[in-house]
Amino acid sequence: MEKPIVSVAGLRGIVGQTFTPEILVSYVAAFADMLSKKKVVVGGDSRPSREWAQPVVESILRARGVEVVSIGLAPTPTVGMMVRHFKAGGGIAITASHNPIEWNGLKFFHAGGEFLTPAHHHKIVELMKTPAAPKGGVRIGRFTRSDEALSTHLDTLNAVAGKYIPKRRRRIRLVLDCCNGAGSTLGPLVAAAFGSTAEIIFNNPGRTFPRGAEPLPENLRALTREVAHMGADFGAAMDPDADRLALVDETGRPIGEERTFLLAADAWLSLTGEKTPLVVNLSTSQAVDHLAAKYRTTVARSKIGEAHVLAMMKKIGATLGGEGNGGVILPAVHPGRDAATALALVLLGLHLHPRRTLSQWNAEFPDFVMVKTKVEVGDLSLKTTMRRARSIFKNAIGIDETDGIKFLFPNSFLHLRPSGTEPIVRIFVEAPDKTTAQQLLAQMQAVLK
Repeated sequence: MEKPIVSVAGLRGIVGQTFTPEILVSYVAAFADMLSKKKVVVGGDSRPSREWAQPVVESILRARGVEVVSIGLAPTPTVGMMVRHFKAGGGIAITASHNPIEWNGLKFFHAGGEFLTPAHHHKIVELMKTPAAPKGGVRIGRFTRSDEALSTHLDTLNAVAGKYIPKRRRRIRLVLDCCNGAGSTLGPLVAAAFGSTAEIIFNNPGRTFPRGAEPLPENLRALTREVAHMGADFGAAMDPDADRLALVDETGRPIGEERTFLLAADAWLSLTGEKTPLVVNLSTSQAVDHLAAKYRTTVARSKIGEAHVLAMMKKIGATLGGEGNGGVILPAVHPGRDAATALALVLLGLHLHPRRTLSQWNAEFPDFVMVKTKVEVGDLSLKTTMRRARSIFKNAIGIDETDGIKFLFPNSFLHLRPSGTEPIVRIFVEAPDKTTAQQLLAQMQAVLK
């Protein structure tokens, strides 16, 4: 990689190569110059490179005359929430989310506590081409530290969802895997507040992640063992910046990130009686359509990326959305993915039916087989690949080119798209059974050779 990856998801690079102090200067300075209100909240996850990156980011902002509120180690959704809390002009979360620990990045928020829109990103790029001299001469932006971020996040979640905690509730035993990440403090607080007795593993933010950063089944072996050993009601795993949540049922089976939004949304709609349409991205499981049918509502699908999901939610007036990567968006708490909200809603769903296990709840919806894989970009031409794919999948009943290319079949789909966070092409396949899913994947992989 010669340059950092820049997309609607922010900026990401490999530490020491494409994530360096020199690279941060131009991006952060342009962000500062774009703001109408010169006040920014800064926090980040537990990657060791944050130790030098956060002071660099804060210094650049202050050199542009921007007031900095530093909240230290904090989940990405908490940073966005504190932008609104402090009525700031923006925020920066220093994180590479699910990328390995040798990566780091920046996620930018605007004054509403939401990720920047494509238009905002375009403006930053334009400002980088012709950097302006700092205004105000020797004026240095103020600097303050705040230790109220996590309590504010918990209080907000309690105000929105805490009212649905039953007075007489079941005793839920939870094993929570925090990946030694930014959710290591907030996660246990949410578990306790929403009526569970939790055993916490990997909640010591330090210099390493104890497992793969993404909460995929192959990275959750310690969690599955502990759930089985403890006889817990379920297990939950966060990613390093605590915006995604994956679930493990009481048998120790990872049920997949795709089921997090499904179950969280089922709990919320059941508790509130809302008739909101549901917004998910193009690669999210078809099981969401079955959930929508249960509540006699509709599903709208956006491009991949929570900024796109949120934009679609605003467009159609939806109050609940998410992604199949374990992301739940409940704007009443925070207008972005939030693992804390996801965990609270799953706990509420279990309280709702005291004798129902997580596996029984999950079985209420079709359990499609989802296969997710990725291919390094290399010399691949996406345009050529898509043309070849069209010729092979002539039997598709529909094609969606909103984001890459998605082939629709009866009860199945195949979605190919370039990643916005890594130099790879992602492939998503969903089908009613493993054989069909593997056949579709094999056909796609043949196109990529």
